[in-house]
Amino acid sequence: MMVTNASRLNAKRSPALDDFRLIAVIPVVANHTRSADSEFLWLLTVLRRVAVPFFIMVSGYFLARGNWRSTGKFLTKTAMLYGVVVLLYLPLNYYAGQLSPDFFRRVIFDGSFYHLWYLPALLLGTPIAYYLSRFKPQAAILIAGVLYLIGLGGESYYGLISNIPVLFTFYSGIFQVFDYTRNGLFYVPLFLLLGAEGIVFSRKISVIGLLCSLTALIVEALALHRSGIQRHDSMYFFFPFLMVFLFSLLLEANQGERRSLRQLTTVVYLIHLWCLVLVRGAAKIVGLTDLLVENTSMLFILVWVSSFFLSQILLWLRPTRPFQTGRAWIELDRAALRPYASSQG
Repeated sequence: MMVTNASRLNAKRSPALDDFRLIAVIPVVANHTRSADSEFLWLLTVLRRVAVPFFIMVSGYFLARGNWRSTGKFLTKTAMLYGVVVLLYLPLNYYAGQLSPDFFRRVIFDGSFYHLWYLPALLLGTPIAYYLSRFKPQAAILIAGVLYLIGLGGESYYGLISNIPVLFTFYSGIFQVFDYTRNGLFYVPLFLLLGAEGIVFSRKISVIGLLCSLTALIVEALALHRSGIQRHDSMYFFFPFLMVFLFSLLLEANQGERRSLRQLTTVVYLIHLWCLVLVRGAAKIVGLTDLLVENTSMLFILVWVSSFFLSQILLWLRPTRPFQTGRAWIELDRAALRPYASSQG
């Protein structure tokens, strides 16, 4: 059941998509500062993974609103951003001894640093989703869904299929190129197209669907974790269903934008691992490793606060107007000009 325009108008609206970015980026930071010593903490790690598919769906939603005409511009901006952060993390790559010949393969397919996989995945997955969008929505999502199911075989269900010789050979070939099937070929197209479709159910249906799919995801994740067959834990069968109902709730409440929050959360996502390294280094220098690093709650707070603070500083320092060597420019306020034009008429 789709929500009607009238019910949308009666509902309280806010920039829900941008606001949820702040909620989504918090578990990303938490995921890289946590200790998964217990099954409960591991399960929280799984649930924290809603952030990246949410970001992907938002990209798909806005690309589709412009009939995918801005795809080239989106890819250019993403590639430029990725180039900058690759340079930003080169010192950490060098320190970790990662500047080997294999480094260039990882830059292209897996990300130069482990949290950066999202950017090359977008660069590969967006053209695939763009060409699939030429089909009818049901067919495009079906094809992307099949790709996602193939990806599941190399992820959470790898232990089941690796005993079949032909499938083991197939996935071994994939892992010669990609480190994981959570990538631009198997993972990104489905979430881009689901976001592009912009499905909005009634709030009741969305809530019920969200709770049911969340329950199913928890059961699936715990069963797979206990079975010991997982190669990685980023892809689950019920994950896309959960994201559809969550995105429906956000779209139903969404109105307007908070561009500053969008920019802030993007920078936080990109630099928080640098902040993690800096916090650990500072704690070691002052001899407070046990208090500030081994205590994962304290580590999370310090990394989150420092990431937020440094991101805000970087945004303040960025150029906000054309360089002096650029073309001359002025700003006109039409509302201010109307009274003058009327008096001259």
